[in-house]
Amino acid sequence: MNAAIEKRYFPNLDATRFIGFLHVFSAHCFFTSSSTIAESSAFAFFQYNIRAGYLGLDYFFVLSSFLLTWIILEERQQSNQFKAVYFLIRRALRLWPAYLIIVFSTYLTYWWFQPSLTFAKLPPVIVFLLFHANYYIIEHGQDFLYLLVFLWVVSVEEQFYVSWALLMKNAYKFFWWIIGFLALTSLVFRFIYYQDEPNLWFNTLSLLGNFASGASVAYVFFHHKKILNFFEHLPRKYYAFAYLMYVPVVYFYFQWADSRCGITLEKLVFCGLFCLIIIEQSFAKHAFLRFRKSTLVNYLGRISLGLYCYHGVVITCYRWLAEKYQFEQSFFQVFLLNPAAILFLTIVLAVISFEVFEKHLHNYRKRFY
Repeated sequence: MNAAIEKRYFPNLDATRFIGFLHVFSAHCFFTSSSTIAESSAFAFFQYNIRAGYLGLDYFFVLSSFLLTWIILEERQQSNQFKAVYFLIRRALRLWPAYLIIVFSTYLTYWWFQPSLTFAKLPPVIVFLLFHANYYIIEHGQDFLYLLVFLWVVSVEEQFYVSWALLMKNAYKFFWWIIGFLALTSLVFRFIYYQDEPNLWFNTLSLLGNFASGASVAYVFFHHKKILNFFEHLPRKYYAFAYLMYVPVVYFYFQWADSRCGITLEKLVFCGLFCLIIIEQSFAKHAFLRFRKSTLVNYLGRISLGLYCYHGVVITCYRWLAEKYQFEQSFFQVFLLNPAAILFLTIVLAVISFEVFEKHLHNYRKRFY
């Protein structure tokens, strides 16, 4: 085993993970059984903007490919090789603990109490063990236990990890050809399936542009010091422009991304903005925002995978209890109390999981460099 690889740490990016999670959380935490509230303009607004909430996932995919590609480039530079198996083991130690806790505890609970559990059905467990939940959803829909639906994201990530490791191991010299192929495949796929929402949302081919974007930024800034120096010293007003552009692009999401052309290009637009944010947080000496100033937000960003996985568990249980015991529904409860309670319980569950179990397995990753 080689000596440890010196890794560059990007401290500002931890906090952005939590912000990305909040983006996704906002798409899931508003629900009601009250017809009065369901028909209100406020509830309609939140439901209307659910699609925009999933942009947090798009950011995760871009960020993931940036960080992992950077790690691979560091390893290749310092050791003149890339051990794909070690890379995949490290990814498994990072990704699998919380994921497998949820999968196994869900299926064991369901099988043990099956005679009394009539409120949900489950896909075959092999769907999650082989990481193809996204394609299962495309073919069979989402009509199964709600907390498991969220795990399609982990399937996409795992598919990317394996594919990217093999490509960087065996076809690294064709890096830009690969990037071009991934981006073009995503655009063509989205153009063809622009009316097929399951494929647009869950098919990995639709998301390849996200991964290509993050990987491109890592490669350019790792190898081209002049470009790195340019963005390091770029005045903060230019980075401010990226944040300012994000607001109207999201606000008018449904207007400009509702045509065949808009649907084809929407991820490309957001990936560009996300890449600018990653560049600013990673390299800029005159950043417009510094997200790492809050220790709490940084910590929550480090456990963002757990937050994402467990918020599905909390929402599923919370909604079931609300329906079973007929919690009184009010505007205060739907728009403030429920989201606050769900977020708090999610953080508690994710912290316990991380501190008691996950981080001890994460420590083994350093053995595989």
